[in-house]
Amino acid sequence: MSDTIILYDLPSRQGKSWSYNALKARLVLNYKKIPYETEWTEYPDLRVKLGRTGLAPNEAGPAYTSPAVRLPDGSYLQGSRAVAEKLEHLYPQPSLNFDLPDQAHIEELVVKFTNTIRPIFTPLVPKVLLNPPSQAYFIEAREKRLGMKLDEFAKGARECVGTVAPVIKELGQAYEKNGGPFLHNQTPCYVDLIFLGLLRMLDNLGEISQFYELEGGDKLKTLYKAGKSNGWFDRDSY
Repeated sequence: MSDTIILYDLPSRQGKSWSYNALKARLVLNYKKIPYETEWTEYPDLRVKLGRTGLAPNEAGPAYTSPAVRLPDGSYLQGSRAVAEKLEHLYPQPSLNFDLPDQAHIEELVVKFTNTIRPIFTPLVPKVLLNPPSQAYFIEAREKRLGMKLDEFAKGARECVGTVAPVIKELGQAYEKNGGPFLHNQTPCYVDLIFLGLLRMLDNLGEISQFYELEGGDKLKTLYKAGKSNGWFDRDSY
């Protein structure tokens, strides 16, 4: 068995990584320049493929999710935070700087940002990104969770841009505080990669520019540009 890390990621029609959660793990690997292989796995295949590895299922939510990784010692792990912490332990440099301040608050804001704009991106994911095997799975699961059709959920898209504006403003102020482009000036930390994963997904959906136009949105644009210039998005298709 190869000792190269395997990342279990969700494929797209465009042939590249798109999932906000999977991108968190991929960006850590790219940031640290860790060699890895990608095993593209459609949504309905995650349970069977990961279940037969002996990986313990999640205690809540879907039993098996992406991201998941096979580590060099042959063990398996799932969940973006767990993967990031393990990779930081195995490959400490360059550091994810978990100890730098204010990250918990910024992560809360990014989660709030994400949850507020779900009417924008959730209905678009199957239409724009997913392959047929994952489309039906995604639509059924999301509509069951929401208690409505995705087209109905999408009707709240316009309203949520205004609702999220104060969150964007606060994020912009936080990134401006230390001069940017990252939360701590020129020193990247884990929450920067979390935020970049969300921005990347929105870009893949063609929905990012409307947030740049809000107060504080210029700081989001600067952060995303820094992620690009550092090459962290260069490897997203293999």
